[in-house]
Amino acid sequence: MTDDQLLRFLVDVVVLVVAARLGAEIAARLRLPLHVGELAMGIALGPSLLGWAWTRGSHALFPADAVSRSLLDVIASIGVILLVLLAGLETRLGVLRSAGRVVLGGWIGGFGVPFAAGLALGMSAPERLLPAGVDRPVFALFLATAMSISAIPVIARILMDLRLYGTRIGMVILSSAIADDTVGWIVLAVVAGLAGGALEPWPIVRTILLTTAFLVGAVTVGRVLVDRAIRVSRRLRAPYGELSTMLLLVLAFGALTQWIGVHLVLGAFVAAILIGREPDLDTEAVSAVRNVGMGVFVPFFFAYTGVKVDLTTLRGEALAFAAVAVVVACASKLVGGWAGTRMAGLPHWEALAVGVGLNARGAMELVIAAIGLSLGVLDEPMYATIVIIAVLTTVMAAPLLQICVRRGGVDAGDPSATDRSAGTLGEAVPRF
Repeated sequence: MTDDQLLRFLVDVVVLVVAARLGAEIAARLRLPLHVGELAMGIALGPSLLGWAWTRGSHALFPADAVSRSLLDVIASIGVILLVLLAGLETRLGVLRSAGRVVLGGWIGGFGVPFAAGLALGMSAPERLLPAGVDRPVFALFLATAMSISAIPVIARILMDLRLYGTRIGMVILSSAIADDTVGWIVLAVVAGLAGGALEPWPIVRTILLTTAFLVGAVTVGRVLVDRAIRVSRRLRAPYGELSTMLLLVLAFGALTQWIGVHLVLGAFVAAILIGREPDLDTEAVSAVRNVGMGVFVPFFFAYTGVKVDLTTLRGEALAFAAVAVVVACASKLVGGWAGTRMAGLPHWEALAVGVGLNARGAMELVIAAIGLSLGVLDEPMYATIVIIAVLTTVMAAPLLQICVRRGGVDAGDPSATDRSAGTLGEAVPRF
């Protein structure tokens, strides 16, 4: 790395973090999710606006050389890991066991219908929208996974803002989202393992077997190892032992899944869930991760994600496909969540509220978009399409959920009771 490349890297980081924080401030004043503002500022600095209005300035700020891009990608990857860590810490799989058949219906409909719709859309996509060298089934599976995911942190924040967190409908929405995301990350990891190679039986079987072995090992041996590692860290005399252990466990699990051929987000997510199960987890350690992550690395990730979006590529056939994809993504989530919970016994408006809540894809969709672009499964038009889906579904979730709750006569309950039922989640989930 030359001195000039190092200087440009530092300038880029400062510019992106400042832009992201400014976008978050504007979004907060407009009562929008913070990541919407961070992403919008990144898009403005990218080829969609700055690159279109001042090409030389855009190229000078964000050069195309491999070294500069690689350095920025590393910082963005740290943001992804911290974001997945925060989401995993707030994932309570125990909720699924006690939620009953309504949540099962919400998961089957809320995940299955969008997955099938995304798969069909991917298989019928115009040939020129597929990246070179990517098999159509892999592209379709990736698109199906992107269509199926929800965003636990965004959903939790919306439910708390609307005082629905402690209600029946709130728990159904959140529990269904937990099931959606857990299965979605597993499927994403398998698809990521298939990307870049031919669709031959043995690599597929190997990826599935190794992924299954990892998950089984994580909930058995891994659970014990995480518990012992945390306990040992608490006995260390050197400060910040528990914080270091949490981060090392997440990185180690991520490295393990990366080694077996699936994306590191699965390992990081599983490690975070196991860490979150620990009783008396050091709140200062969690706060440190949240403060550094949400203060610097995660905003950088969102702004950098926006920089890579080129809305000028959405024209003609690509623009028409993007419009269809947005409609399919929203309709399949709404119909799937509504139908699944309706058949399980929920009243009409409550069932529709589940579909609306699950439709908030938020930050997790942006993580998937970034992964798809890095793997070469998505090209620029499809990357822009998924980013648009993430933003639109996040913005529309809260007002539509309010309408469903009002029409259905759902009691939002006492705000203080909602806060108490939220527990640490109400304190920990950031507005991203």
